Amino acid sequence: MHYEQLPQALRNILVVDDDSDIRSLTRTFLEHEGYNVFSCENADRAIHIFRRSPIDLLITDYSMPNRTGMDLAREAKALRPSLPVLIVSGAILDPVQLEQMRIRNWNFLPKPFSLPQLLGEVHRILDPRYARGSATLTA
Repeated sequence: MHYEQLPQALRNILVVDDDSDIRSLTRTFLEHEGYNVFSCENADRAIHIFRRSPIDLLITDYSMPNRTGMDLAREAKALRPSLPVLIVSGAILDPVQLEQMRIRNWNFLPKPFSLPQLLGEVHRILDPRYARGSATLTA
C-alpha cells in the first residue's frame, strides 16, 4: 500500500524516540511508503516541530528521558485535540497506563513490532479503510 491511495492531507508524521536506530529505521521505512516524516529524540524537540509543522500523526515512544510519550501526547493534544496518537513501547505497561490510553482514544503498539505491523497501524489510524492486521490495545 502506497501513499497515493491515502488522502492528500494525511501525510505528515512526527516520530519521537530516544533510540536513534529505531527512529532512523522508522523514518526511512515511512518515507519509503510516501509519508513526510519529521523525527526527533525527545518531547521538547517534538513540541518545537509540532508547533511549526502540520503533523497528521504523532508516533512516540512511551519511555524517554525527562518526559514520557504520554506527557508529549497530552501536550500535543492540548494544542490540537484531533491529533491521532500512536504510542510504542518495549516496556510492560501496567493496566492503569493502558486504560489511560484507551480512554483518550490513543493507539498502542508494543515493541518489538515488524515494519508491516507499523504500517498497518499507521494506515488504520489515518484511514481505517486501509486497516489490516493492526494491533489492538490490550490490558
